[in-house]
Amino acid sequence: MANFRTLLGFELKKMFFNKITIILLILFAGFLFGITMLEYIVISPEDQFVSRREAELEGKPLDEEMMSRIFEESARYGGLAELNGSSIYYHIARYVNRAQGAYLDIADISASYNSPDTLTAEKFYQNREELLNYLHDYFHLTDDEKSYWNSREAKIEKPFIWQANYGVSSMKANFGMLTALAALTIGISVSGIFASESRFRTDSLIQCTRKGTKTLPFVKILSGELFSLIVGILLLAAVQLPHIFFNGFDGFETVCQLITPFSSYRCTSGELVLIFTGVYILAILLLGAVTAFLSLMMNSTIAAGGFVCITILLDLFLTIPPKLRILSQIRFLTPIQVLINSSMMDPRLVRIGSSWLTNFQTSACLYAILIVIFSCSTLLLCRKNRRS
Repeated sequence: MANFRTLLGFELKKMFFNKITIILLILFAGFLFGITMLEYIVISPEDQFVSRREAELEGKPLDEEMMSRIFEESARYGGLAELNGSSIYYHIARYVNRAQGAYLDIADISASYNSPDTLTAEKFYQNREELLNYLHDYFHLTDDEKSYWNSREAKIEKPFIWQANYGVSSMKANFGMLTALAALTIGISVSGIFASESRFRTDSLIQCTRKGTKTLPFVKILSGELFSLIVGILLLAAVQLPHIFFNGFDGFETVCQLITPFSSYRCTSGELVLIFTGVYILAILLLGAVTAFLSLMMNSTIAAGGFVCITILLDLFLTIPPKLRILSQIRFLTPIQVLINSSMMDPRLVRIGSSWLTNFQTSACLYAILIVIFSCSTLLLCRKNRRS
């Protein structure tokens, strides 16, 4: 056991005290921490006014009275979309715009959207429901999938209760960029975990030792996973802790529809952030397992690291239209795409027996299975290489 801990500690030191790793961690953690702090420190007087006054609206329902006040206020500014931070209703007005499809990146909706001059609460919720139905068609949901989401939507209490949600909304919005930076760090740093032995010509020497053919491969895989986990948590803390410091956990208990308008998930905003965090942790562990496998298979640090980086870039920019249902659904199960945020989450489901799995459940199960597959494949490849 002492030998195991010694080997594990040595492998972790090789990765953490690598100059490239140190530089990447400082740059990425500093960048994530810096952009979050700027949101709170470099703040306009108008936003400060809203932050002080908005407490008056906490706990108020988005009902007929509230909608009437919002649109009376918007008339002073020339329309709902023109209402600015000098108004107490600024953030609610932005939310109403989002919930009416103003910021959806879908051509038909964006082109047809006009900021309404009047809007009742009944019309507000009716428009949102119509947009949900449109989006279900846009993603080519089956009738059974539509029935599933309609039944979930019917159980969501309305009118929504307003509560300031800037902190929790920003925490949710960080995960796409966070995953990309964590993936780059892991891909570059873990890519040498096996390949470096060949580079420095120590692989033959290691295979001659008593621990080199049985214990060490397992230690390397475990150290790669631990390294990925630690790096992922460090970067996660860098970008999320400032939000908690300035906002605490305000807004965590609100319905998730306030931060993701076109969602029929029955959970709070805080629970949604926890879901994203769990999927993120599994994603970085998967990246660690995949990178370790590529390091051994390609036997080259540059090739393995380059392959991971190119894959990340493709994941960021490659698009597949929803009409190609199966390919598009698979495409949106990749870690970065699952965690990139918009006004709604991918509503496409996977059926297993009589149960439906959402994209979060599907991706979490898939990542856990793939972690085991890639880890076992790495061990088997080590044994194969030893015999040859």
